[in-house]
Amino acid sequence: NITTNPSPAVGAGAGSSPFDSYSPWKDMEEYNIIEQVVKYKRGDADFSRTGHNTVVYIPVFYYRITQGNYGLRYFYISDTEIEGFTRHPGSGKYVGRYNTVATDSTSQRVAVPGAGYHTSISGQPPITSKTRAEFREAAKSKGDKWGIYDYVTWCAVWLLYLVEFADWDSQAKIGQGIVSASAVQKTGGTDTMSYHTGRAAGTDGQTAVQYRHIEDPWGNVGEWIDGINFNDGTVYVCTDPAKYADDTATGYTNIGTKAQSYGYIKSLGFSPDAPYAFFPEAIGGSDSTYIPDRCYYNSGWRVLLVGGTWGDGLGAGLFACSMGHAPSIARSSLGARLLFHPGSWRVGTA
Repeated sequence: NITTNPSPAVGAGAGSSPFDSYSPWKDMEEYNIIEQVVKYKRGDADFSRTGHNTVVYIPVFYYRITQGNYGLRYFYISDTEIEGFTRHPGSGKYVGRYNTVATDSTSQRVAVPGAGYHTSISGQPPITSKTRAEFREAAKSKGDKWGIYDYVTWCAVWLLYLVEFADWDSQAKIGQGIVSASAVQKTGGTDTMSYHTGRAAGTDGQTAVQYRHIEDPWGNVGEWIDGINFNDGTVYVCTDPAKYADDTATGYTNIGTKAQSYGYIKSLGFSPDAPYAFFPEAIGGSDSTYIPDRCYYNSGWRVLLVGGTWGDGLGAGLFACSMGHAPSIARSSLGARLLFHPGSWRVGTA
């Protein structure tokens, strides 16, 4: 039934996508979470992007990713459980609409010494200059169901984008993002948009983007991603948030070997144990070929950053990944995004 291509919006203009009629895409909606309860949905009278944690629901879905002849790879999504498909481990969660920010308000938030209150609201500069572990602990202080954006959920989001747009170049399809700016920009750059996907009005490269309500999935600040560690070229992945930690393989699964070089991504590894996983296997593309986002590396124990920053230009994008930072790194261009693990919760209940 898919006979047309998605058309992202620019500013307050109209956008469209044939996937707006199909789950799980059509169910990616904004919600407010208050005291660990998914409370309000966008459109409700009490919904607020500035007064409450604002998140985007990643609906439960099932996937199948297979390797074919001639290097072909096939990506499938189903909104129902069918034979040969597996529930995606990153689905059924709530991703922060915005990069994590700090506020002085104590309403529905938990204090973090020296950092104000970590939350996902509009109109504030993203928190930066903290390590992945510091962001993790700050998120956990909000309650036992909170964390930061993790690897399996990031993999769920890019898979949803990829099946919808059938193109690896997110910057060309949706917008460059804030990648040619002079500094980090405040959250809320897409708030005036009426459509869920596209870029804000203004100069492409200096304006915020959003994919199905998730603002700045690339550009502005690089985002720490939890639940994945690298030791030289070996990729270790964990799906249990209680076991997320740095510099360790304990509780993690070895899913394969990544590229140990720098540049644009040319090909991806494939793990039969984790077919949903995205990790560059070879470098050698460009900003207009293969997967046109940059990949970085280093030796030793390393952690993951995705998306690119306010100064990364065409090297940024949904698939941009830095695997070269030590867990001790904290920089003014690096931030995080909150993630809520609801279990079996539903709107309005605990």
